[in-house]
Amino acid sequence: MPELPEVESVLQCLSSSSPALIGRQVQKVLVLRDSVVDGDLDTLVTALTGSICSTIFRHGKYLFFGFLSSHGTQSRWMALHLRMTGRLFLVPEHESRERHTRFTLILDQGLALRFDDPRAFGRVWLVDDPSEVTVSLGPDALLVTRDCFLDRLAGLKRQLKPLLLDQSFVAGIGNIYTDEILFRARLHPLRISDSLTSEETTLLYESMHTVLEQAVTAKGANIDGVFEAGSFPVQVYGRGGKPCCLCGTEIMKERFGQRGTHFCPVCQPCV
Repeated sequence: MPELPEVESVLQCLSSSSPALIGRQVQKVLVLRDSVVDGDLDTLVTALTGSICSTIFRHGKYLFFGFLSSHGTQSRWMALHLRMTGRLFLVPEHESRERHTRFTLILDQGLALRFDDPRAFGRVWLVDDPSEVTVSLGPDALLVTRDCFLDRLAGLKRQLKPLLLDQSFVAGIGNIYTDEILFRARLHPLRISDSLTSEETTLLYESMHTVLEQAVTAKGANIDGVFEAGSFPVQVYGRGGKPCCLCGTEIMKERFGQRGTHFCPVCQPCV
């Protein structure tokens, strides 16, 4: 499932590619699977047709595209969530469509923004303001400051794995990077948050920030071939039964709270 680093890599590609998405005008909206649009389809098509993409930003796993009307005033925002297998491509319009293309913006300069999603769980929808979505989310996990993170952690009494997965605590971390962060911090997934020492809470924050920064630099992790450009080297996720890269102990895979969880029982003792 695309998490913060994969979504950030999509954002950087759309923002820095040549030509970039920003500044392009939408000439036509093609909805190839109605269920991809959350809300009224006709309203979305009408709002985006003729508008110009003026900005893109990310919060957690969500992407937000700001569109200006032809009069130069801020029109609407398109929110997008890739869910499990969604991918975005800015390609020449004449390039053959993938079999799982669900949604396309036909742009000027002969370009097209295509949303491909084999499992068809991804969604796009219109919002008047991104805060309609972000109000229920915690601070972005890549951008949250150390003091803010520690303040949010203080007073909580929760298991670490479900806490990091809780998008209202910090936004953007999923199953892959939760396992990687906890391994880097040498903390067991079921450790209770209020049992952490001051040094451990600091290490948890530093591990989260380091793992996410490294994963963004590597354009994410290529899990199940969804993000083929990703090269982040996972150390525990998906390595159940293989030796730990630090101590050689067999990596465990167990289900905690309906989520497959990978950890080293020696490097991450359940204190």
